[in-house]
Amino acid sequence: MNKDLMFSSNNQQWATRWNTFHSIEEQLGRSYNLDPCCLAETSKCKNFLTPEQDMFTLNNPLEYFDKESSLQIFMNPEYGRNQKKFVEKVVGWCEYDSIAADVLIPARTDTALYHDIILPKATSIRFVRGRITFGSDEYWEWLWEQETLEGGKKNSLFGKHGKFNAAPFPSMVVSFGEDKPFEYGTIVLPKEKYNK
Repeated sequence: MNKDLMFSSNNQQWATRWNTFHSIEEQLGRSYNLDPCCLAETSKCKNFLTPEQDMFTLNNPLEYFDKESSLQIFMNPEYGRNQKKFVEKVVGWCEYDSIAADVLIPARTDTALYHDIILPKATSIRFVRGRITFGSDEYWEWLWEQETLEGGKKNSLFGKHGKFNAAPFPSMVVSFGEDKPFEYGTIVLPKEKYNK
């Protein structure tokens, strides 16, 4: 199995942007200290797990990060077929005391993942208003310089430094492991800006 393909941030096109991360953290009142689905260069927390560290080998991440008394996890998992596997793993971790997780995923309410895992186990579901812009600054800087893309397709963003395209799907943030009544809500993100 090629574990590299299982991590959304391996393709920096889908890496969580800092504005998105900080806005979610602030609106949910969190202090995230674990990002289990990233590369070192796309991590959003002081503690993180790369594909090489393989989050699927950890039963209780508090044992791995033994300097932490609790974990507040932010996860932007792969958006492909293995997404269910990522969410199931985090749900298992949240059965331990002192672990809570917020998972940023597409808002696909027609899936088995949503009906079989999220609805029975989530402590909250917050739908993101509008569409999220993903991708590291490095990804966008590269994209603005490409006249053509894979397959010779003309790049509509060529030379448009600072212009972003949002994801083609709606998103939601699903929380697990909180000891409080279930709630639905909304996340409102600021307009993405390029500050370099």
